Amino acid sequence: MTAKNSANEKESPQCIFLLAGEASGDLYGGMLVKALLKENPRLKIIAWGGEKMEQAGAQVLRHYKSMAFMGFLEVVKNLGTIRTLFHECEQLLGTYKPDVFVGIDYPGFNLKMASKAKALGVTTHHYISPSLWAWNKRRVHTIRKHVDQMHVILPFEKKWFAQHDVDVNWVGHPLLELQKDEKRSDWIGETNGAILALIPGSRKQEIECMLPLFVEVARQLPHFTAIVAGAQGMDRSAYEVATNQGIEVQFGATRNLMRSADVGLITSGTATLEAALLDLPHIICYRTSKITYLIAKQLAQTSWIGLPNILTQQSVIPERIQKECTVHVLVQDVTEIHDGEKLLPAGHNQLKNLEQLKRKLETTGAASQKVAASILSYNPSRA
Repeated sequence: MTAKNSANEKESPQCIFLLAGEASGDLYGGMLVKALLKENPRLKIIAWGGEKMEQAGAQVLRHYKSMAFMGFLEVVKNLGTIRTLFHECEQLLGTYKPDVFVGIDYPGFNLKMASKAKALGVTTHHYISPSLWAWNKRRVHTIRKHVDQMHVILPFEKKWFAQHDVDVNWVGHPLLELQKDEKRSDWIGETNGAILALIPGSRKQEIECMLPLFVEVARQLPHFTAIVAGAQGMDRSAYEVATNQGIEVQFGATRNLMRSADVGLITSGTATLEAALLDLPHIICYRTSKITYLIAKQLAQTSWIGLPNILTQQSVIPERIQKECTVHVLVQDVTEIHDGEKLLPAGHNQLKNLEQLKRKLETTGAASQKVAASILSYNPSRA
């Protein structure tokens, strides 16, 4: 351990390095940066992330778009790039010598960087736990060894990590915090017909795979007004399959679209939980390469892939995966939820069942503020 991290002379951190590797991590990271600077405006915060973190006051050294590799096959194809990124990040740790390293989600990369930071005497935190209870329980040994404190957002994760001797801090879900700060005046205005939200994901690979399917579903549902959620920072050319069909793409307005839409097609990920908390009836969709799917199926230790279903332990939201994720099936799913004029019983049942999910996630105080306070006051000698 270095002198700055000695047991009894731990000072409040002056420099913090945050690392987020995808859009959701940038969103939560932006909220965390804001909370950290509110606690200590003189903090120096360097980051790998995106627009949200930069707007909040972090110095973003690399954009997450260059790191967003989805699926086992995609990771293998980009191993050379990933190794280069590891080396670059390790050099930054040596150059900036931060007091604290905070990995935000993105566990494959962040846990490895936590081990490098720990070896340099840097205090390490991880915000947004990897779903070890669903995928790879053995990774908890890596966390226990290299992460000083884990900040979790799902209620059952606190008990799970505590049972595995990890210093864990349950803070509640940041999406609930975000919801309180948003204004209803930001909703999308009137449209012709019910709105069908098409949310293909934030990564290039997701968009290439899912958007053509969603567009074809929309084409077969002309009594809906389809709107695509464009990922912030993604080039407009990625959405030409939609714009060529006259479908509007709205960038940086996904949550506004969710609040305003009547039904949604959503690629599996954080967005499905966002939609659930914003009362949007939807279908969880997922397609990937055959190899990635087969590997994931072998590793999975849960019956569902969508967070709303995992958290409620029931099939609240329809999940359409691989061969089941077809135009015919999705058209049928949408029309069972909404007929273009009104919400149908299947849609009402979704919303009713999701009320218990909201109750599960509720806690007092804002998640970002809790994480910030813990990071700034953390002393390894008292852990």
